[in-house]
Amino acid sequence: MAVDKKTIGVTSENKAVLARMVEAGRFASELDAAKFAMAYAINQETPAGGTDGAPTKWNVGSVDPDGSLRSLIEALFPTASEPYRLVEYLMNEGLRLLDSGSGPPADVVDILFGGTAQGFSEKPEASTALPAPVKVGGPADDSLEHSC
Repeated sequence: MAVDKKTIGVTSENKAVLARMVEAGRFASELDAAKFAMAYAINQETPAGGTDGAPTKWNVGSVDPDGSLRSLIEALFPTASEPYRLVEYLMNEGLRLLDSGSGPPADVVDILFGGTAQGFSEKPEASTALPAPVKVGGPADDSLEHSC
């Protein structure tokens, strides 16, 4: 039986992609961005594989403290004998797929909600407009209006 990885790494080519994703403000940490990249690779039907030359970035216990990620990979890739090796590969492939060159990273909001996945340069501004008044009450009380 193969011995699975104890650490997860990111290739030198993907380090900059990961950093740009975090700098863009959509992720709290590089690990969150890497997990998103892994999910993106899975969504794109990336076949199982392996990554060579990825230096240690995270301990498996930090990446998957409760084992749920391992369970997910085993369910999605039942023939994978080394789930954490596959996690590393899918993270790196996802980062490669999301790489926009030296420009801003792909907009994860567009990816999640069906946009064009074009790059963005800054966070969207929060709206300061108040919501429209909403009518509350039934037919007996249709004179009341409140803002939510």
